[in-house]
Amino acid sequence: MCHNREQYVEQMIRSILEQNYPNLDLVIIDDGSTDKSWEIIQTYKDRLGYCEHIDTKTTSAQAALEYGFAHSTGDVMMQMSEKGFMLPGSLHTIGRVFAEYQDVEWVTSVGCVANQDGSIISISPIRKDLHEHLVDVPWNLQTESTIWRRSLWERTGAKWDNGLGWAADYGLWCYFFAAGAKLYHINTILGAYRKTPTANGVKNPGQYYGSAAKYRAWLRTRVSKKELAYAALYSVLRYAKPILRNIPDTVYQHIPILNHFCNEAIAFKDMHTLKRYKRNPFRTIYPR
Repeated sequence: MCHNREQYVEQMIRSILEQNYPNLDLVIIDDGSTDKSWEIIQTYKDRLGYCEHIDTKTTSAQAALEYGFAHSTGDVMMQMSEKGFMLPGSLHTIGRVFAEYQDVEWVTSVGCVANQDGSIISISPIRKDLHEHLVDVPWNLQTESTIWRRSLWERTGAKWDNGLGWAADYGLWCYFFAAGAKLYHINTILGAYRKTPTANGVKNPGQYYGSAAKYRAWLRTRVSKKELAYAALYSVLRYAKPILRNIPDTVYQHIPILNHFCNEAIAFKDMHTLKRYKRNPFRTIYPR
């Protein structure tokens, strides 16, 4: 989805197309742009699965995303904003993960932030799961690095929540968690979020994080009392992170009660082989 981002949209498109990934279905909806965004998009239309310019901006970004998803055909889906971009080779990594692990419904990766020029300025460790969403932890999953199966999208209603208008991606993750879908963490970088002064979390942090808090409250009404009790315990355990983070994954996963909070993780065992394992959620993990 694009709206008046002529300075960024081409890098987003090229970061995906230049990976030469087979069976790619890249759909772009230009949501009422009045700058040169649509002209740029059209230069790539022969390589796109679908593209359309909507003359008048839709009621919300989520409405434009739903419209775009309705024109997509892929079995694996993700949202890519006009400001974000994919890292080289990331589509092939995503394809391998979903092909090799048929039970995996959605994944996220190490967070990656770029400046307005597109230069990588920071990466953030994987440390976001169901229990992080049940307690009042404000950070979100990075949209540009979170991918899911179409079957999960359809199972949870095939829609974005247009009610709040803010932090709708946070709401989608809550839908997935409420549906009982396990989130898998890929120990590598997939996509980059470009931080700009006009980003919702920067321009209107109160509204953005306020909406996220409402989604967390909604999620708490959809999980079992047992899971809520574990979430309360987790909120206490977080204060012991300086101690708990020193426990190796192979040991942590066998400790009673603590092992309930293991992250489901996927990493490259070597240059060519993926492995799936359980990870200590308190360890700070950066890409290898």
